[in-house]
Amino acid sequence: MTSFPKDHYVPQCYLDAFSIEGAGAKETHIYQYMENGIVSPRIKDVAAEKHFYTFKHKDTGEPVRDVDDTFTMVEGWTAPILKKIIDGNSLELSDEEHEKLSLFISFLIIRTPGYIKHLESLEGETTKEMMALDARNKEKFHESFKNIDANLTYEEVEKQREYITSKKYSIEYPNSRGHFIAQGFKHAMGLAGIFYEVKHWHLLTATKEEVFITSDNPVSLYRPIYIPKIYGAGYRNGTIVLSISPKHAILLRDFPLKSLHLKVGAKSVIEINKNLMRFSDNYIFSNLKSKKIHNTYISVGNKHHQTIKVQHHKFAPYIFIKPENDPPEEIIS
Repeated sequence: MTSFPKDHYVPQCYLDAFSIEGAGAKETHIYQYMENGIVSPRIKDVAAEKHFYTFKHKDTGEPVRDVDDTFTMVEGWTAPILKKIIDGNSLELSDEEHEKLSLFISFLIIRTPGYIKHLESLEGETTKEMMALDARNKEKFHESFKNIDANLTYEEVEKQREYITSKKYSIEYPNSRGHFIAQGFKHAMGLAGIFYEVKHWHLLTATKEEVFITSDNPVSLYRPIYIPKIYGAGYRNGTIVLSISPKHAILLRDFPLKSLHLKVGAKSVIEINKNLMRFSDNYIFSNLKSKKIHNTYISVGNKHHQTIKVQHHKFAPYIFIKPENDPPEEIIS
């Protein structure tokens, strides 16, 4: 396969705002927190994987880089917008800037390994639930298996039926990254429109010594206070927070708050960081090396959003689909 640079599933232009200050190096570094310690790699080496966005053309087999080309184009649009917000300490944007930033955030959601794992869980658990629903009709299940293999005994078919209804198995999707990235692209285009047309935007500024962190899955989600917990929350109806520097974060919600620009104290920054940790996949990033941040990361954990729980409603012909660990209720309202 043709050699390409590493594909960054979290853009370097975004991570640059979290670089280590005063490092004295020609290349920017960042503190990367893992369960077993803290390291300070170059930004160009983190949240990246070779050929992550390289796919084979279905007819020729040649490498296709359209996905990375699109992400790179959007990053080029957005980098000066993020710098404008950070340097100006303001979210006053033109409609065009607002629209481009909406697309950037929607792509930031769907382009990471963490989101792909989320889609794998969603598809796998939904498939298992639908198969279990079909298998609960014993007579129909046995009849369908006769059409598949008439040599199977009643006991063999029944054993298979019980296995399916137990749902105590997993479904894997090898070599399916392109499939889930394609799904994510469709999702992102819809989200971008919602972020631009529906959501109300606010800038959060940390006022004390605490700093915002970010992660390898940087867009975090909260359940709005007006949505019953049974329904959960997603990126369409939830409250979204994206940190964009150690001192700035963007908040998107369905209803506006009293002010476009909100100053948040140490306690709120810590709670926002905890949720950023929950939504991380394998790493969090910061411009500071902090034992306190690392200890919090160990206690809070990660990957909270990835596993999906699917349940059939006993008294209605539909199923509930929600994360196994619900997003917390929003803390700024």
